[in-house]
Amino acid sequence: MPVLPHRRTCRQGFTLLELLIVCLLISISLGLAIPSLRQSLVTDQLAAGSRKCISLIRSGRSMAARENVPYIIRFDPVNRTVWYEPAEIVDEEETSAEATTPLRSSVTLPDTVRIQKIQQANAGDKHNPEKEGLWISRQGYMDKTMIQLVDADNNSINLLIAPFLHRIQILDQPVDFP
Repeated sequence: MPVLPHRRTCRQGFTLLELLIVCLLISISLGLAIPSLRQSLVTDQLAAGSRKCISLIRSGRSMAARENVPYIIRFDPVNRTVWYEPAEIVDEEETSAEATTPLRSSVTLPDTVRIQKIQQANAGDKHNPEKEGLWISRQGYMDKTMIQLVDADNNSINLLIAPFLHRIQILDQPVDFP
């Protein structure tokens, strides 16, 4: 006689009540997590833009010291682009021909991030770093500078460039130079 397989008498699966409770718990946890997740995605764009700027500035300072040539960091607020180039190829007449100048290194900020303000400690009223750029000496030194990056929700990150060190501080509040 063939042996019939043992039939299970208990039913496998979940009850409707168990499924509803699990769905309720998942929806509550998502409701609590989505605002912080949204905020982290927004600030990630701002942090990514600041990391790009920091790495470009460090690279420009290292390049100037290595080649013993002064460099200029330029900003294009319309295209949200930051780049550096040797200072010798840039003079007063060539500032309109920036598009034809070969770029040494450039970064483009994320779509939601823009440069709000650039302020130098020793610049005074005569020098506009947003139009004229930031000068890097042959040794890689820069004036003490604050660059403020802002996203679409007006969250900001401020980069404070030290003059003689290659250290760049990230601050929550902008710095006003006397």
